[in-house]
Amino acid sequence: MKYLVTGATGKLGSKIVDFLLESVPASEVAVSVRNPEKASLLKEKGVDVRHGDFDKPETLEAAFKGVERLLIISADGDNDTRIRQHANAVEAAEVAGVKFIA
Repeated sequence: MKYLVTGATGKLGSKIVDFLLESVPASEVAVSVRNPEKASLLKEKGVDVRHGDFDKPETLEAAFKGVERLLIISADGDNDTRIRQHANAVEAAEVAGVKFIA
């Protein structure tokens, strides 16, 4: 089973990925980040680092391909921005065939 956490280089996202890696092999974990270079330590651990930007919906479908479980962590912004970003992520996840979204 492949898990993906968005925002994995942020405060909450990084803690969730660390917790997930305690019980799931790194080969089963992917992350979606705006700047993959900031996730180099995760890549070194064997995590699949993918580019995905909530404000660039065209990046999300590819980032979510092959993922069964997706955890969407909000980016900073006002409510309207977050609603739009979440809608982009959910739509891309559905197209990519993600089975579970949280």
